[in-house]
Amino acid sequence: MNSFLNHLESAKSLFDPFFIPTIQNILNSFSPSRVSDAAIYSLQAGGKRIRPIILINSYYANQDFPEPNADDINLKNLLLLASAIESIHTYSLIHDDLPAMDNDDMRRGMPTCHKKFDVPTAILAGDALNSLGFYLIRLINSDEADLFKDCLEYLHEGAGIPGMITGQMEDLEEEGKSEISDYRKNLSQKERLLSIHGKKTGALIIASFLLGNRLRSDFKERETTIRKYAEEIGILFQITDDILDVEGSKESLGKTPGKDASSGKLTYPSLFGMETAKKMRDDSKNKAYSFAMDLESETNQFFKGLPNYIAERKN
Repeated sequence: MNSFLNHLESAKSLFDPFFIPTIQNILNSFSPSRVSDAAIYSLQAGGKRIRPIILINSYYANQDFPEPNADDINLKNLLLLASAIESIHTYSLIHDDLPAMDNDDMRRGMPTCHKKFDVPTAILAGDALNSLGFYLIRLINSDEADLFKDCLEYLHEGAGIPGMITGQMEDLEEEGKSEISDYRKNLSQKERLLSIHGKKTGALIIASFLLGNRLRSDFKERETTIRKYAEEIGILFQITDDILDVEGSKESLGKTPGKDASSGKLTYPSLFGMETAKKMRDDSKNKAYSFAMDLESETNQFFKGLPNYIAERKN
């Protein structure tokens, strides 16, 4: 676990000094405004930064972390991709908290964006961070045309209608906030649950792994196993989230617990019961670990340590 924590902290120490100043400069260069203020407010609320950490470690698997260097083009490209994924993740949280969606007042222990500002500003701040995520790919410095194409594809697969957007729509349908889509009417509850979370939560996590891996010279031979591992990590992340919503506290979660049950969400505990949900969590953790064996050397433990870290987290 010590090796895993070292890799987690090393990635975070590369990302944190780059992220907020870079995004702040870009937003303010376009149009300093209330929307920019709202976007920065949500970005600065903190969080685990797990997606950019995943992305960075996906690139550095079996390699040493570099010292920060402003002239290192590969490192800057990596941090731009990590910033893109965190910007899009934060946009999704801003919109997820809106009254028409999950209607939350707290996020990461702070008032949600629409509570701190207002609903129209929050909508536009989310829109700004969504488009910014794709703009950041344009800033990558590379002569490889396929790199831009692939990165856009991965990001759209995770954040667009193939992934997060459809997952959110299916989640709202399950809560009765929108009419259920025809293609879902004949699915079992288990199939509907796996579809929601595979897209709403899992897709952006998968994109994080694939984007980091894409910058490697050996990305092609690793991609199939990376995708399988990432899919399992997405499942594990959501099962753990569902359990925490039942058993966690407002202080540890930084948001209102029990919202899933009160909203009528389809979750692992609600469908299978808490005991079975916890067994599914442990099975998923073990499956992810088995995939990690094909991705890392004995000296690099991030992929092996991540399943346990996710399963045991408290927020």
